[in-house]
Amino acid sequence: MIEVKKSTITPELLAQLREKVKSNPQMVAEAIDHLKAPDMAELLNPLSLDSVALIMQIMPYPEAIAVFNEPSFERRAVIMQSLDTERAAKILKEISSDERVDLIQRMDGQYRQKLIPLLPEHIQAETRLLLQFPPTTAGGNMSTEFVKLNPDMLVQGAIDLIRTVGKSRLHIYSAYVLDDDDRLLGAVSLRDLVVSEPNKTIGEIMRKYPISVNCLEDQEQVVRKLAKYNLLALPVVDDHNRVLGFVTVDDALDVMVEEQTEDVQKLGAVEALDEPYMSTPRVRMIRKRAGWLVILFLSEMLTATAMGFFEKEIEKAVVLALFVPLIISSGGNSGSQASTLIIRAIALGEAKLTDWWKVMRNEVFSGLILGGILGSIGFLRIAIWSMFTDIYGPHWLFVAITIFVSLIGVVLWGTLSGSMLPFVLKRLGFDPAASSAPFVATLVDVTGLVIYFSVAAVVLHGRLL
Repeated sequence: MIEVKKSTITPELLAQLREKVKSNPQMVAEAIDHLKAPDMAELLNPLSLDSVALIMQIMPYPEAIAVFNEPSFERRAVIMQSLDTERAAKILKEISSDERVDLIQRMDGQYRQKLIPLLPEHIQAETRLLLQFPPTTAGGNMSTEFVKLNPDMLVQGAIDLIRTVGKSRLHIYSAYVLDDDDRLLGAVSLRDLVVSEPNKTIGEIMRKYPISVNCLEDQEQVVRKLAKYNLLALPVVDDHNRVLGFVTVDDALDVMVEEQTEDVQKLGAVEALDEPYMSTPRVRMIRKRAGWLVILFLSEMLTATAMGFFEKEIEKAVVLALFVPLIISSGGNSGSQASTLIIRAIALGEAKLTDWWKVMRNEVFSGLILGGILGSIGFLRIAIWSMFTDIYGPHWLFVAITIFVSLIGVVLWGTLSGSMLPFVLKRLGFDPAASSAPFVATLVDVTGLVIYFSVAAVVLHGRLL
């Protein structure tokens, strides 16, 4: 039998255990029951659904509960549905409230209806409360197992209370001081309790006016508040300042990973995946990618249309066609740069909708300078090549001027489009990340050609055109 200790998990060991599961799941269940939950999740994620379900069915309850309580455990809702309902209910009852709701939300409706009635009544009521909130809000991510203190309670009494209820609480960063109507009065950390005199009242040592979040506040705002105020947990309140639960820093980390993953995928012109890449079925993966590819392909067809519109100019001055890739790529690249910077600034709260004018001024300046730099390089390239070859003809100087002016215009347009499009989408209520770099590049490709050939028509009129 393979023996696994807490700190000995390695890729080689994972490979051995994955092979063992095919022949003897019981052996694997016994081998991994001393691993930490994230390590067990890492081990189980690549295995087949049937193998993981069999292991979770025979794994001791404490270890199974720890694994199902781990957000990095993939397909956990599907795996739980593979267990018998009695075992699933026993596991579901013991995991934290926020993870429990996340699991229930991902379950099949019929299985959910069979499973929820098997839970204790107070957990059923708690679950119904949490299911009311959208999953991307503070209420959808909160835990309800907080410690409630009375302002008239003595410090020693509060410590005794926490000692009594602490075994059933996954996180005890702070205890919240509430009035008789559950309205938030203050917060007390464990440190506050330990260093205070036992005969003092909670009202004397509590921190008044603690930072809190509304239950319907977006999860990204919750993450920003936790980071801004360096907190381990934030109380979640309703419109009447009644405490419903709290959001912890580890929940915030999960939200950050989820949000950043979604934004990165959208920046790559991929519809956000609901599951990890390796767990996403091929058909769903194709469906997520095909939509944007079709849209971008149809958009790029406008480039061919634009080229056809300037067909006569290209026939008269074939040299212009040599610089089409350079022009459209420069505009697309500058637009992608600006789009990425502004999307990230909006996501971090560094730029607000009211800052659009400041951003536009910055990007006009940046676009002119960057365009001038690229235009100068293009001008020098033509000038130097013309010393050794006649490829650009006798009017090479005017061709160089055309490239110089066109690059300034195209790069300027690219930076403006890339920076303003996220603001427009945000104003319309869409995700700014949807203005992905490929989308901006496609938009700038078409307009870049119009700018390029329009400049050429002016500069080269009477010479090549």
